[in-house]
Amino acid sequence: MSTLGAGRRSKCVELTQCPYDHTPITAEACSGGSVVLTCPACEAAWEWHGAWLRRFREPDREKMLAARANGKSTEPAT
Repeated sequence: MSTLGAGRRSKCVELTQCPYDHTPITAEACSGGSVVLTCPACEAAWEWHGAWLRRFREPDREKMLAARANGKSTEPAT
């Protein structure tokens, strides 16, 4: 049973772009079934394992601002 209540999350969430600078992220499979998602622009990183996703490295603020200014991606974040 979800702790969010019925109908609170009805859509799938896809992390294809960095939420900080909208750069396409890279994925690397690790042992044990985890996947490490990394933004090559700001160096933020997340670990995805099963149903949970956690950030384990915050973005470098200066690199994030530079990536935003350079407009590395014109697509909206998803």
